Amino acid sequence: MKRRNAIRLGLGLFGGGALGLGGIKSYQLYKRPDFRVLEEHQGLLDDLAETIIPATDSPGAKDAGVGALILKMVRDCTDRKTQNNFIKGFTDLMDRTRKNGPKPFGECSLSERTAILTHFEEQGQLYPGIAGKLQHKLAGDSFFTTLKKYTILGYCSSKRGATEGLRYDYIPGRYVGSVPLQAGQRAWATQ
Repeated sequence: MKRRNAIRLGLGLFGGGALGLGGIKSYQLYKRPDFRVLEEHQGLLDDLAETIIPATDSPGAKDAGVGALILKMVRDCTDRKTQNNFIKGFTDLMDRTRKNGPKPFGECSLSERTAILTHFEEQGQLYPGIAGKLQHKLAGDSFFTTLKKYTILGYCSSKRGATEGLRYDYIPGRYVGSVPLQAGQRAWATQ
């Protein structure tokens, strides 16, 4: 075989492999999402949200019913790439929990839950700078980013979260740009 033919063959194989892997990744991002796994394990969504906002002297995310809101937001208000990333991350989390021990995620200790979610947070980190913006544009939000965003949104907009966990002023007065907080005062729930 001549050198030129060998180089062409090598480049053709490399290019074909790159196109094939790109096609597989594109299919995984844009396929029709299957929400059955989320619907069947909605209790796990509550446990994940409770790990992010646990119950203390104020109600946690589970008490505020954030799991149902996460499911609804992912299903109805999220782009297809992010939906598929969320479902893949959710199934990966269930698999990782099974590998760590026979206990389901809800029965793990707080430190075990935090370690598992920290792994997914690190896995979902974007590259710095323009590469991260391009990665976000092409691949969508990661599992943990979506989970955290909808947990906070659900908690702050729920009745229990806004009235018992945060300070809510349903009839605001005049606008004051800088108000000093009193000792023991909770953060404001309104924007």
